[in-house]
Amino acid sequence: MAVLVVKLRWIRIAAVFSIAAIVLNFLTLQYLESDRLEAVDMTKLQGKTIIIDPGHGGIDDGASGNGIVEKELNLTISLKLRDTLQGHGAQVIMIRENDMDFYTKGKGGKRNDLLKRVEIINTSGADLFVSIHADSIRAAVRPGAQVLYGPGIEESKKLAEVLQLALKDFPPGNKRQAKEDKAIRVLNDSTIPGVLVETGFLSEKKEAANLGDPLYQQRLAEGLAKGLAYHFTYNVGI
Repeated sequence: MAVLVVKLRWIRIAAVFSIAAIVLNFLTLQYLESDRLEAVDMTKLQGKTIIIDPGHGGIDDGASGNGIVEKELNLTISLKLRDTLQGHGAQVIMIRENDMDFYTKGKGGKRNDLLKRVEIINTSGADLFVSIHADSIRAAVRPGAQVLYGPGIEESKKLAEVLQLALKDFPPGNKRQAKEDKAIRVLNDSTIPGVLVETGFLSEKKEAANLGDPLYQQRLAEGLAKGLAYHFTYNVGI
């Protein structure tokens, strides 16, 4: 009996050390990736074609909270991202550059708006797309930007994971992880790699204040640009 107890004890100890080793390895890889991300060669964006989709617009305000309207925030961040990417030699296609939409009259207006965005993405010849959004919810929620991807295109998952890492400081200590979403049309019906970035929660007062700050917006755009450069450096063609 004593021998059995000793064996069980050693099994538990071995299991604990195994789990600790896995966690340590994960954290080490995260640290190394963060380090490479900060030092990424931004010239890797040269010649790449990237679509930016500022969510909502026109008659569709999207979410709102703490004095911020999503459609306006989406466009502001998207334009900053456009300028950052173009500054590093990328070709950028904007699905909208002002307060407009693709709604049609009558039934199915929202659906047709989304279908038009998907059509632009699928016929663009672009390397990938990034759709910019923000969220709002009545209940208390953990703040933080989150990157969503659809099923079916493996590169989309890789892109989402890299961009999520690039957004780990939005806000500082952001613990959210890249997540697959099978319900978002722009992710599920597109035929090229792409992601949807929820930049934060407008319903959270502090996070809304951050998202309304032009410097925070610029830093966020630069973080996404670094993530895209990293993606083209280490993920594409591998």
